[in-house]
Amino acid sequence: MIKKDNFWIDDNKNKWDCDLYNKYDAVNYSKTLANCRGCSNCSNCSNCRCCRDCSNCIDCRCCRCCRDCSNCIDCRCCRDCIGCSDFSENPQRYVTKKIGSCTSQTTIYWIDDNIHVACGCFIGTLIEFQNRVRKTYPDESNEYRLQYEKEIKIMKYLIGGGE
Repeated sequence: MIKKDNFWIDDNKNKWDCDLYNKYDAVNYSKTLANCRGCSNCSNCSNCRCCRDCSNCIDCRCCRCCRDCSNCIDCRCCRDCIGCSDFSENPQRYVTKKIGSCTSQTTIYWIDDNIHVACGCFIGTLIEFQNRVRKTYPDESNEYRLQYEKEIKIMKYLIGGGE
């Protein structure tokens, strides 16, 4: 386990934030990962690649903040993810292209007025998401804010909420 750029990094390039984990914790979490590569702050996962803040996941790729997922790829096929299971029927879904500072996709699920946005570790309503984007990127000309706001506008149109 080495310390580099404020992360504890194991031999498989899995890493744990030094502000959140001490070396002892990072070593112990590293032991819980089986065949994972490039994951961040994860535990009890196997065969995952580039996941973040996940636990108990299997064969996932690029997931964030997931729990007990299986065979996920960019969160398109997730099961039992936080915030994704309270629809009584299969919701409509819109997935953005890879955008933002993490270069990842944002997904919105909706049936009528029941709307959820999942973006990184954020899960909430479309209005909450828009407020989070504006708080995170207060500069109106910020590249990432413009990317998110463009997608929010598309989402509102698709849902029928207008501007």
